[in-house]
Amino acid sequence: MSRPILSFAIGVLGWALAGDLPRAEGAPGQSFEQARDHWAFRPIERPPIPSVTAADAVSSPVDAFLLEKLESRSLGFAPRADARTLLRRVYFDLIGLPPTYEEVEAFAGDASTEALAGVVDRLLADPRYGERWGRHWLDVARYADTKDLVLLYGRDAIRPYAYTYRDYVVRAFNEDLPFDAFVRDQLAADLVEPKVPGWRLAALGFLTLGRLFDNNPHDQIDDQIDTVSRGLLGLTVACARCHDHKFDAITMEDYYGLYGVFASTERPYALPLIEDPAAVTGGMEFEERLGKARAELESHIDAEFARLTEVLRLRVGNYLVRAATTKPDLTETAQFALSLTPDDFRPRLMLRTRRYVEERARPEDSVFGPWSVAMAALEAAPAIGRDSIASDAVTTALRTGGGASRWNPMVVRALMEASPVDRAGVAKAYGDLLRRLYEASKAPADVPLEEVEDRAELLEVVAGRDGPVAFERRDTPDHMSRPEKDRYGSLALALDKVAAHATNAPPARAMVVADLPERVESRVFLRGNPSRPERPAPQGYLSVLGDGEAQRFGKGSGRLELAAAITDPSHPLAARVFMNRVWMHHFGEPLVASPGDFGTRSDPPTHPALLDWLAREFIASGWRLKAMHRHIVLSNAYQQSPIPDAALVSKGEAADPDNRLLWRFPRRRLDVEVMRDSMLAVSGRLEPTMRGRPVDVAEDPENRRRTLYGLIDRQNLPGLFRSFDFAIPDQCAERRPRTTVPQQALYALNSPFVQVQAIALAQLPEVNDATEDRERVQGLFRRVLGRSPNEREEQAALAFLKAGQRDLPDGEARPGDWTPLAQLAQALLISNEAVFTE
Repeated sequence: MSRPILSFAIGVLGWALAGDLPRAEGAPGQSFEQARDHWAFRPIERPPIPSVTAADAVSSPVDAFLLEKLESRSLGFAPRADARTLLRRVYFDLIGLPPTYEEVEAFAGDASTEALAGVVDRLLADPRYGERWGRHWLDVARYADTKDLVLLYGRDAIRPYAYTYRDYVVRAFNEDLPFDAFVRDQLAADLVEPKVPGWRLAALGFLTLGRLFDNNPHDQIDDQIDTVSRGLLGLTVACARCHDHKFDAITMEDYYGLYGVFASTERPYALPLIEDPAAVTGGMEFEERLGKARAELESHIDAEFARLTEVLRLRVGNYLVRAATTKPDLTETAQFALSLTPDDFRPRLMLRTRRYVEERARPEDSVFGPWSVAMAALEAAPAIGRDSIASDAVTTALRTGGGASRWNPMVVRALMEASPVDRAGVAKAYGDLLRRLYEASKAPADVPLEEVEDRAELLEVVAGRDGPVAFERRDTPDHMSRPEKDRYGSLALALDKVAAHATNAPPARAMVVADLPERVESRVFLRGNPSRPERPAPQGYLSVLGDGEAQRFGKGSGRLELAAAITDPSHPLAARVFMNRVWMHHFGEPLVASPGDFGTRSDPPTHPALLDWLAREFIASGWRLKAMHRHIVLSNAYQQSPIPDAALVSKGEAADPDNRLLWRFPRRRLDVEVMRDSMLAVSGRLEPTMRGRPVDVAEDPENRRRTLYGLIDRQNLPGLFRSFDFAIPDQCAERRPRTTVPQQALYALNSPFVQVQAIALAQLPEVNDATEDRERVQGLFRRVLGRSPNEREEQAALAFLKAGQRDLPDGEARPGDWTPLAQLAQALLISNEAVFTE
């Protein structure tokens, strides 16, 4: 079964199961009154700093909140970690790279709190900080460099400017851009006044880099709602697409209020430059090629818009007849566009015609009042001798109709002359009249003065922007026949292919969105079916955050107002959600176990007062993240040893076996980015260049860029990423999984990349140029682990080298070979000590 048909079938099943009844009292889902008592929806308070018995163990308010819980279980903090462990922890945490042996030794000479504060400040100012913490946010933003359309492979599938969003995120973290501005950029950078610098427009990739769902706009909007709500608010709003949320106080009106925000935007073909083409090698020549490709696409759209507009105006009568005589069929209600021939009815316009007639077919309407009366007369006419009786019934009804004095006389006259005997006849009389008037309007002719207004009123039905077959130029591709649609798709893809296949990096562009000239008046879709719009759902914020009354957005699409609502300091979610994620990346576990769901199905925070203190302090700092890093990293809780004495371990495991209260620092495996980058760093091969187009870091063992800059292929995520628990980029990632599987060990043992780094390590001057094996072993340990080997490790390493030398031809190692020294380097690179942080 094809993906479109399968998705449609699943959607139909969902509509059938969900039902369309409003939520009744006592049905699943919180009431707004109940929601006020849920911890996540309560206002953020600034809790008092607790008093604790071990006051000397408090160096930050963070410590006091943690110790309060620990002391209630007769626990306390583990002793401070040794200098090397602590320094490696801070380096991996803040910049994703290990310290050098020299840096470890210098810190060991003065590991005071003041010295640590200096290290933290230096690392927060390091450009590599943005690369490390920017990657965390890219998981939330479901970042990928490719499209997910079928039949697109290789470079054809690349989104050539996706990397500008990644580079924006890195720069924003490095510049400590306030989080409220960070959110505003990602939702509405194009609407901010005064205008933001050009590089910040790239933030709109947050809305444009999701899946394309075979170009289904409803699913694309659903993805945007899900990413915004789970990523910024910790709520699963997308669950209310087909029915009110079954667990949280989120209604379909809330969902479609947000739907209208994103439905009122479009993705323009012409993306704004954020880099001067003249400053880029080959930039001007590229712009010329791109301009030609864009002009060809625009010309095709213009030609099809003009042709289809003319054809549809001439066929408006056919649409009226079909609306009058049939019910909507599958081709009209399918969410995916079907292949069309020139003679096919356009599904969306057919539905538009049906709604148009339904809304206007009232006795008091000047144009469709006669339609309403005539149809009613036909329904009432007896079946015997139907034709003549039906015709007479229509004529009588038109003469005596209640709105006859206000009806358009040209319509009444046309119906009288046609003498319709069935519904098709009424619609055909309308169609013939409208076509005749439209054709006449294209040729200059004198029109009787008394008919001018009547003709204009009828021509508005045919050619007005609100007419039954009217559509905007931007919607032209939806109505093209198969050959023209295929050509459009080819030309649209060519815009990206020109850039994706460019030998030199083309001038950077931002993947923006733009407001439509007129906002979409959103409605609730019955059972989530877009072909069945019902009650209005004006653009607005979540009702649960407004005491049951949704905040309505009145400016354009509402994106800027949405960003302001999310980061309103009085609203309880955004600061809590973000600080919960920050805590998770520092300690391995979040305070709220489900970072993407703060609803009623979530467990409450382990330390609710601490979470509130962090959130309130974050807002008070001006939404500055670096200030919060200092609070956390300089706390005694963060500086604990991961392996305290046996007595504390026994006591801690009995009272808190999962270490949720943090009586010791958790030991964690490095994520795939830090693991790979660290291997490059210690081997001396790490390329420090920042920004730019993605590269192949997974399959190319010689690639030296940081893993952050690796190509993320949404359709075919590299095995390296999948093996080491990389975030799946199909949707907003709540957190990464943590697995221990054989593929990880097999990669470490057999990967050409690991072998390249091991050989490079063995060839470093401090290793290769040493005169004795003992010095070579010490050089390897210091480079890889940041310390000298102990006596047992040294003896084992020397024995390994000696045994390996006996297996080589002539008993000698040759530079560049897979020598025993390189094999020892590999063993150190993949050791637990190298790939875990404590």
